[in-house]
Order: sequence, then C-alpha cells, then structure tokens
Amino acid sequence: MKLVSRERPSGITTLAGFEFLGAISCFGLLFFTAIGSRDFIALLIGGFLGLVVVYSLWTVQFWAFWFTACYESLEILYELYLLTQPDYRNLHLAGPLFGILMSVITIGYIFLDRSVKPVFRRTIA
Repeated sequence: MKLVSRERPSGITTLAGFEFLGAISCFGLLFFTAIGSRDFIALLIGGFLGLVVVYSLWTVQFWAFWFTACYESLEILYELYLLTQPDYRNLHLAGPLFGILMSVITIGYIFLDRSVKPVFRRTIA
C-alpha cells in the first residue's frame, strides 16, 4: 500500500503561513512575559501547538483537519477566559478579541470551504 500524495490548496498554504506567524509571535512575546506566569505558559504551549498545526497543514497530514479544529477551539476558549480576567478588561481587550476573530475565521474556512475536507482524507492507492 502506498499513500497518495495530495496537492495543498492555496487557502491551506495561506492558513499555514498565518499560523506560522502566530506561532512565531507567541515565541516572541515570551521575551516580554514573566517566566512561569499564566501568560508565559499559555504562549509556550500555544507556540509549540501552533508549529504542529503549521507542519500538519503544510505537509497535508490526514490528522491536520481535526487537529487544527481542536487547536482553534481551544484558542477561542482561552481567549474567552482571558476576557473574564481583570487584567484584560481595559488595556489588553483587543488581543483576545482579535484572537477569537482569527480562530473563528480559521474554523469557518476549514469547515465551510468544500475544497478543504477532501484533501485531508486518508487515501490509499
């Protein structure tokens, strides 16, 4: 049995690029966050999981579709949690709202674009 190689749609390439920028941003923000704080741990986990999402989308792994959906759903939940925290109510409100918007757009794209789901199906020739 040989796995059939699939061609990556341009939307997935763009999505992987944006996810890469997000992961790099997480790692960059670590320099401005107190080590061991809630935000430091979240940025570290988000950065590493973001790189896994980038790899899976770029190489069109069969598990990338659901991994990306779960990752973005967790991002939304964490951003909603941040909105309940007093630190994020005034000055940092734009960050979580932007994160929620980008995650919703990503989930909407992978679920609503008809060209995406078939690419991530496991096919054997």
